[in-house]
Amino acid sequence: MNLEIFENQPVLKIQAGNASAFISPAHGARLLSWNVPGWDIIRWPANADWDRVPKVRGGDIILFPFIARTYANGRIGSWIDASGVQRPAPMHGFAKDSPFRVVDAAADFVTLRLDSNETTTACYPFPFRLEVTHRLEADALLTSFRVTNRGDQPMPWSAGHHYYFHIPAAERATWDLALPCEKWGRQNFADGVISFDAASHQGAPLSDPAWVDRFHANPCLTQVVLCNATVGKKISFENPANRPSDWPCVTTWTEKPDSDFFCVEPWSAFPNAIHNGLGLRILPPGTTDEISCRIRINHPEQSI
Repeated sequence: MNLEIFENQPVLKIQAGNASAFISPAHGARLLSWNVPGWDIIRWPANADWDRVPKVRGGDIILFPFIARTYANGRIGSWIDASGVQRPAPMHGFAKDSPFRVVDAAADFVTLRLDSNETTTACYPFPFRLEVTHRLEADALLTSFRVTNRGDQPMPWSAGHHYYFHIPAAERATWDLALPCEKWGRQNFADGVISFDAASHQGAPLSDPAWVDRFHANPCLTQVVLCNATVGKKISFENPANRPSDWPCVTTWTEKPDSDFFCVEPWSAFPNAIHNGLGLRILPPGTTDEISCRIRINHPEQSI
């Protein structure tokens, strides 16, 4: 691990073989970019607003303790705890806005920690510890979430990724996404209700607009593959623990028809899980849970 200046910001650099990645502890343990020669796999925009990093369309946002939009009594942005208190529920949680500290590191990995504090308690009244480890391999990136309940009450939680893959809109038709799953879901943004339909196919080009804002329920993560046969590039996903329950949802999204990114996002729960229970994890007092996701790449330069 090296401390470097990236766009006038102090960040961490990890390396393995010809691969490198930048991470910002100060901005939610966020992975900013991941690169190999000839390929920016996860992108970071050149015009990033460092005063509003959670809004930047790039890197991998750490989602915790609740994912996406949460609704209380049909109204967005809050949740009701077990005692009946209504609390704020920021979009994708508060970890993305929180500074982490480095607790372990080497040339190819870094572990960062966020402990509960006065700011988090206003949203989430649980004493917790979240540790995020980014580990780089020559052809893969492994990220692990380790969550500890430091209190005396059961603790609900979820975590997820928001990978911004560097796939410009002009290239979407050349990229195919295979994403086998049991059913497709969408959230009604007016009241937060999620509805499901049978999945009618297992894959399609990224140029298909139906991918946008779609939840894929109970996917087989090891069969999720992005492939561009024209240039010989492939991105595949792995669940090191081989527990399907760790990632019951993969979400696909991009912002605009001309965006220069496409997101494929493994989530440990669905939106509004604190109320609908879909994938919500409950951690007993004094215990720890861990989930991991690995992204593996294949590209022509590997054979050079």
